[in-house]
Amino acid sequence: MQHSHTRRDADELPKWQRAAVPGQARRSRLILVSIFAAFALIAVACGGGDSVSDEDAAPDDETADTVAAAPDADDPEEEEVVAAREAGEATGEDTREVETGPTHGGRLVYGIEADTANPFVHFASSCAISCRMIFRSITDSLYITDSDGEIVPYLVETESHSDDYMVWTMTLRDGITFHDGTPLTGETVAYNINLCRLSQLTGPAFLGIAEVTGEGQTVTVTASPGQPLAAGIGPAGRAEVCGQMFSQAWLETLPNNPLYVSPASPLPAEMKEAAKAGATGDPSMPVGLGAFKFVSYTPGNGNSFIAERNSDYWRGANGITGENLPYLDEIEFVVAVDIQGRSNGLRAGQFDIIHTANADEISKYEGDDFVLLQANDYGETSHNLINVASGVNPVLAFVRGAAEPLAMDPLGLNSTNPLVHLSCRKALAQAFDGERFANERHQGLVKVANGPFPPGSVGYLEDSGYPSYDPDAARAEFEQCKADSGQNPVAFAFNTTNDAFNVESNELIVALWTETLGDELVVSIQPIEQGQYINLALAGVFQMQGWRNHGGVDPSEQWYWWHSATASPIDPTVPELALNFGRFQDPEIDAAFLAIRHNPDPAARKAAAEEVNRAFGRNVWNLWTYWTLWGIIANPRVQNITDLPIPGNDENTFPVISGKHHLGQIWCTEGNCQG
Repeated sequence: MQHSHTRRDADELPKWQRAAVPGQARRSRLILVSIFAAFALIAVACGGGDSVSDEDAAPDDETADTVAAAPDADDPEEEEVVAAREAGEATGEDTREVETGPTHGGRLVYGIEADTANPFVHFASSCAISCRMIFRSITDSLYITDSDGEIVPYLVETESHSDDYMVWTMTLRDGITFHDGTPLTGETVAYNINLCRLSQLTGPAFLGIAEVTGEGQTVTVTASPGQPLAAGIGPAGRAEVCGQMFSQAWLETLPNNPLYVSPASPLPAEMKEAAKAGATGDPSMPVGLGAFKFVSYTPGNGNSFIAERNSDYWRGANGITGENLPYLDEIEFVVAVDIQGRSNGLRAGQFDIIHTANADEISKYEGDDFVLLQANDYGETSHNLINVASGVNPVLAFVRGAAEPLAMDPLGLNSTNPLVHLSCRKALAQAFDGERFANERHQGLVKVANGPFPPGSVGYLEDSGYPSYDPDAARAEFEQCKADSGQNPVAFAFNTTNDAFNVESNELIVALWTETLGDELVVSIQPIEQGQYINLALAGVFQMQGWRNHGGVDPSEQWYWWHSATASPIDPTVPELALNFGRFQDPEIDAAFLAIRHNPDPAARKAAAEEVNRAFGRNVWNLWTYWTLWGIIANPRVQNITDLPIPGNDENTFPVISGKHHLGQIWCTEGNCQG
């Protein structure tokens, strides 16, 4: 296949780099204070999907009279929902029949679970589910997931690859403009992706890519030698995060632009300084190309993000498809961290729609007059994230070109953590009664997890080899744990977000452990403010944390969470940040991802994903709890919550994945969401 490269010699820099330089610009890290200060300077992003913690919730006895009646066991529709949920195949599809067609007008108020740190640009935002919902309102992605679970072109019209999968070529739809009127071009797409490649956290997701260039409506992606791209540019650059496009003209104005601040930036120091000095744009005022345009943002719990209808949307009457999207005049996302407050706000009419991964709250809406969509297909896995940083990391040393293997814990911050020993991790896994936990905390609506891949996902195994609940085996393993760790009692800290439901859930987990292992296990639960929570994981300043992550339709979406190359050392003085939060190194997982990422044979990729699952079972890198169930709950006037057609495709988009759904197709009865 013939493809073009941007020349590096004429002006010393590729065009995408030169475009950010004033005068040539074209519009075409022991101290926590130091850690958090570093995060004020370093762009943080959770690639692939993912959210950072369990759902925030707090019980409230005053709302007991609002709990819905139990669902009718004889209702065929309810039976279908229950069967799908129990099989892990609940998609969240809105299957209601409506008497009237779509209507323009209305203002939708969406209650979301969290605010976003470092808003709102792909290379910088700490982007959990709430953030992704905002991203989906203001911009679109190169690719999208269809109802068959396939990642298919969206802003991209066609794609092709060389016979050896070393070069991918994407042709963009012509005639799409950003909210500032600038066009979507190959150069703009390359600029977006290359900024993500320079970012300290999104960058590792693009290891294996040598070059991304754009010209006209064409984008060319070239693999690093010997690393064919079986899945194209990869999920981080396709359907989420860095696959979501923003105006280059806006990106060039941002002071946190990686070209200006990243140590990996190819710009000379003086050019970086000049560019940064002229960057006066606001990252919290995003310019995308989506169905809605930014209006305002006020950060924090109870505050909001407002966007209005984009009359020039590429899928609108004035766009290239001639459709009538979007239908809503305005959408407002309101942060309501406490699920009880969010739920009460829906019932009181403050919100028109909310999302939650709290199955206890979801159960209250079964059989209710509110619309309840349940989704666990391709969903996240809730687990206890363990910091196992120890020894050296030769893989990361190779990636960085270091002469010697890198010490994973040079300051000994994790040296007293007993969980670095497999025996201790196995003892906890065998002492956890998952069924009891699911019933007591989640009304039995969730399925106990035995690995990272939920039922229906590539890599799922009914028997992954993960230790099952076995009190006798747990006690025997615990004796080995005490010997291996040299501790008696065995003690560690267990972080949780600082909401009542989460704290109580983790207290139950500890109670289940100590019920089997006794008082020789001492676990201190440490509530952490949610805004700091992911920072501790990124910096490796934790022993165990409650977590929720790894949703997605393809196993290649997970590699940068689990590969040795993304397991950075714990060193607050640098700082070192890791996408592999647990800092584990597993040669078998590394080897399996060679096939997952670079082998186009579906059977080989499936077998490799299953081996990843077994490796997690053998080594207990995480303590799995349950596969997350999401609920999208709305008043009945909110119509067509999930069915977004895909131009040029016979399938609609996949309804709900890990709490995320699309918004441009939603309309309200009589153009009025409140009634």
